[in-house]
Amino acid sequence: MMRRGVVLLAALGLAACTQEEAVVPSTAAVDASSPTIEPTPDTTPEVTTTVAPDTTPAPDTSVADTTPAVDTSVADTTTTTVAIGDPTTVSTEYFLGGDPDAWLYLGRWTGNDWESDRDDEQQLRVPEAADGDTVFVHELDVAPIPGTLGGSGEACALDGRTGPVISPNARAPQDPGFGFRSIAFPSDWATVPRPVAVVTTSVDSYVAAGREAFADTEVDASSGTIQQLVVADLDGDGDTESLVAFGGDGFSTLLLIDANTGASTRIARSVASTTTPTTAVEGDDPAEAVTTPAQTFRTLAVVDLNGDGRSEIVAHAFEGDDAEVTVSTYDGTEVTPVLSAGC
Repeated sequence: MMRRGVVLLAALGLAACTQEEAVVPSTAAVDASSPTIEPTPDTTPEVTTTVAPDTTPAPDTSVADTTPAVDTSVADTTTTTVAIGDPTTVSTEYFLGGDPDAWLYLGRWTGNDWESDRDDEQQLRVPEAADGDTVFVHELDVAPIPGTLGGSGEACALDGRTGPVISPNARAPQDPGFGFRSIAFPSDWATVPRPVAVVTTSVDSYVAAGREAFADTEVDASSGTIQQLVVADLDGDGDTESLVAFGGDGFSTLLLIDANTGASTRIARSVASTTTPTTAVEGDDPAEAVTTPAQTFRTLAVVDLNGDGRSEIVAHAFEGDDAEVTVSTYDGTEVTPVLSAGC
């Protein structure tokens, strides 16, 4: 599945889209004192100035519009980057925030490798985080927010799992409103080593790549659209990667597309399915068909989880009242899932 799509970002200094518009990474401010993460409202007072009427004839300052057309093929002007290096040797635990007040334990970086929330016997591990510990809360379109652990509560109503309470708490997730919105963990490194932008546009080559992702299924993906587009230099090589959530009624996929080469890598895919159980006794009424809805995928965060200068992909999958988060690494060639947890 190879499709070339070039997304050029003027404000990032990275290739990002073929549209003639500048893409600027979000700089939404957050009021850290609020019990939940919310953008800070604009409280700048309106200034009213009374001026006596000026009867002097105004000079004619009108000029022809000489504004040049937007050049989206700008050179890379990024000056602040984080070099790729060795990850932290400190054990680092990760927590997921969303609908519940308490945060769900996702797993940890041991200082040497990734460790899931369960052991080899699928028994839940108990995190070592304690009340008073400081973490940073991350999600798309919000700068990292310092938070503090304090207390515990139910983190998953389905099985009674508990987790720490972190203040400020995560906002309710977007679309459809259940699951997870944020990831929190302690760090002493730049957790967003390069700019990340959410782009509200469509790119023809990315739509084509989304449709191609279902070519080996019976799904007609011709009605599919780009539902989320996140761009960043994940691996620090100076080229942009695009995380494309593509889907429609009954199908969804999350793709990583190299904006330089057009190479497409499928991170996740789901399609709705219908099965009709067979009857065990001849003469019984036919069993009703059972439809399994498709999961929907979104990028929850793009963040360096272990301090090596590369950004991990934190992906959110949801369907009905079920939600899951998967963390994947990207080394410039392969996408590798390393952690996963859900409720």
